[in-house]
Amino acid sequence: MLLLIILLIIGSVGGFLAGIMGVGGGLIFIPVLTYLFAQFPDISTEEAVRFTLANSIALVFVSGLSGIYRQVRMNIYSFRKSISVGIPGAIAAASISYAIQHGNWYNHQRFSWVFLLFLLLSIGNMLFKKENDSTPDEIENRSITARILVGFLAGAVVSLSGLGGGIVMVPLFRMILKLPVKKATALSLSVVPLLSIFPIVQYLSVTQAPILTNAIVPTLNSMKLFQTEYLVGLFYLPMAIGVVVFSSFGQKTALKTPTPIIRFIFALLSGIILIKTVYELF
Repeated sequence: MLLLIILLIIGSVGGFLAGIMGVGGGLIFIPVLTYLFAQFPDISTEEAVRFTLANSIALVFVSGLSGIYRQVRMNIYSFRKSISVGIPGAIAAASISYAIQHGNWYNHQRFSWVFLLFLLLSIGNMLFKKENDSTPDEIENRSITARILVGFLAGAVVSLSGLGGGIVMVPLFRMILKLPVKKATALSLSVVPLLSIFPIVQYLSVTQAPILTNAIVPTLNSMKLFQTEYLVGLFYLPMAIGVVVFSSFGQKTALKTPTPIIRFIFALLSGIILIKTVYELF
């Protein structure tokens, strides 16, 4: 029972961050899931990574759906803008996720170096770049190539890291599409489900996912996991409940929060991910 309460709290924190920052919450989910799946010594490191990515991406999907629901209620949801970025992102996410599942080419360390450079750029953008004041018409007229590029990069990050893609999309929306930060975070959250749906389907349709047994933590070993391929209900469901409830709360908080504070918090989150990435590399 204590484990379920802890997972519910973790999901709530991730959902709140998703709502206020336009990210999927993977920053919170990935470390927790990594720890949990490390408790099963009968699966390989590669399989543990797949379990972690699958469950994190599924949680990211829920946070995005919750965000869209709230945006529709607030009358700020733009289907057209979401699709123009989300479709190329979904294609990239599906392609790379398939390649990860069916090959051994993926090297987390090489990806981490690329991701590290982007995080530095993202932090600088949030701390030092002034707000853009583009009108809705100007945003609509941005190059379709620019939108495709943003979507593709975000989709790639979702599959390669398990993060929601928002950590990439929000800075790129500001740099390439010239969106102010609050519009960038709202659009980012609405694109997240499109980026994550295909990887989720792939992880659920895989028939060779190993059955988790022999957890070295007695509490886990005595609990039913409710496993469906790479998705583990025991871990996923309580976190998803927290995400759904607090994602909406995060969005409402974002509307009342001054823009400089949101930018600072986003830079702080990027900094935390940067430190974690550097630690893993060295």
